[in-house]
Amino acid sequence: MSNPVLAIRSQPLILLAGLEAGQTQDLGNALLQGGFRVVTASDARHATDVAQTQAAHAILLGAGLAAPDYSFCLALHTLALATPIVVIGPGIVNGSDQLAALRAGAWDVIDAPVDLNALLLRLDLYVEPRLELDRVSEERLLDRASGLYTPGGLTRRAIELAALATRHGLALACAVFQAAEPLPTRADDDRMAAALRHAGRASDAIGRTGQTEFAVFAPASSTLVATRLMRRITDSIEHQLGIVPEHSSRSGIRSGCSMSYSPHHISPPALLAQARSALELH
Repeated sequence: MSNPVLAIRSQPLILLAGLEAGQTQDLGNALLQGGFRVVTASDARHATDVAQTQAAHAILLGAGLAAPDYSFCLALHTLALATPIVVIGPGIVNGSDQLAALRAGAWDVIDAPVDLNALLLRLDLYVEPRLELDRVSEERLLDRASGLYTPGGLTRRAIELAALATRHGLALACAVFQAAEPLPTRADDDRMAAALRHAGRASDAIGRTGQTEFAVFAPASSTLVATRLMRRITDSIEHQLGIVPEHSSRSGIRSGCSMSYSPHHISPPALLAQARSALELH
């Protein structure tokens, strides 16, 4: 059984951006041993991309990338207001650079070479509020009863999947499922949600988009794969609801699918609208 829930991982993610190779290796090893996950970026464009799509819990930013005007530090701070930024560089703590970095949104400024033990303690302190913010945000993005995304949560996750698909040159499919007639009981609604959760893949984002409508955003899907996914989910829903096509007094499930591939931009709202326009009764 797949679980489409966007779970908060116990290991916070730290972005190392613009640090020297040896420094990146030393910090990365220390962070991994300290229970953190690590992602690296060598330039501003890559760092911005990671900050937008991977939701780092803290950013360790090399002074070489941040200085001389610290505009990039300010850009990262504006992009992720709740993410602690620590600027690291030689001889910057007691100079004018320290004030410039703090004015640009840095939470801390640390001289290089870095005291790794002190840094780990700082990060434990800095990421704790961010983890709590993630936990509270997740509760608003997920429906506790079904384990599926709320409409707002699905929108957010679909945007993330679209950015991922665009960056890696993949397709993104959207499938919509509706009961042909209103479900008579809350138990039927729960069974339909359970069927979606059971038949979907771990990589899919599955959630509610209407009173009796659910949608699935499926990354890296070909037309054939998307068609098979729709059929599998439809069969799962009909089985859960006791619908036997052509041999049941109950109406079946309407479903529609759309797909997009673009090296520049994939629009989840447009995909959802196209899938709705393709709805058919099965």
